[in-house]
Amino acid sequence: MDPVLFVQLVEPPLYVITTILLVWLSLPRANPLAVAFRPVWRTLTRRNYAVFVAIGCSMIVIDVILTSLDHHFTAAIVKWRGEDFTSLIWQIEGHFVKHFQRWTWPALTWYMAWAYIVVFPVTVPSAMMVFDYLGKARKNVSLLIAYFLNYILVLPFYFLFPVRECHEFRPGGEPFLRLVLDDAHPAIMKVLRPMSGIDNCFPSFHTSLVVTVALFAWFSGRRAFGVVMSLMALSVILATLYLGIHWIVDLGAGIVVGIIAYWLGDWLGKKYWARRVSRGRSLN
Repeated sequence: MDPVLFVQLVEPPLYVITTILLVWLSLPRANPLAVAFRPVWRTLTRRNYAVFVAIGCSMIVIDVILTSLDHHFTAAIVKWRGEDFTSLIWQIEGHFVKHFQRWTWPALTWYMAWAYIVVFPVTVPSAMMVFDYLGKARKNVSLLIAYFLNYILVLPFYFLFPVRECHEFRPGGEPFLRLVLDDAHPAIMKVLRPMSGIDNCFPSFHTSLVVTVALFAWFSGRRAFGVVMSLMALSVILATLYLGIHWIVDLGAGIVVGIIAYWLGDWLGKKYWARRVSRGRSLN
């Protein structure tokens, strides 16, 4: 079987299994299948849920479209200044990120690949399932708003401040880092690439989004939920370094974006929810 096709076939089941795993670890006393199925059933039977899911899924389509247009903006920047901004980032932090590839271990490589490729996209739906089970619909509204804010905040940088992934940077013609993800299989990146521009590093969207989710989970009042999502966030962040994708500066900026998106999302969600309550409307 073609390796790329194999990866495409394996990814969906991994997403489902990982989602159920995160839900189970976050709510150890609840039936994870029931927790996961409830919002799915509500999406099929309630218009409000279907609308929110459709809005969330639209981000995937928007991301693919904008990623396909990204090279035009990069070409304009390079024409203007002679190069992108990768060298600037390298001058700021030097070779520090290389320490994360001083040694690699096959089992760790697979774990990091799982965190980067599978855990990252399911953190938001997993958190929303937990909030739905806890009856915290307002938190789900805030989380969805924060999800959009993360993307809106990083998008201008991706267009106007292109920074290449570490493994694509070649000072003096030599690779700065290797793409450890290829140790698992080169087909993985071939499947992932259409969803991620090779020069969309600063700030790290992987970092910002998992930080936002971890903050929502941590302040949910559920300790297990907060611990699980925080550990997953840490795994995703470290994976971006270990696999040779992001710079330390990218992560720092991503953390700032994630905190801002959490604060604004929670604030806007409260205002939106208060308006719905005043009109006698609810998502439950």
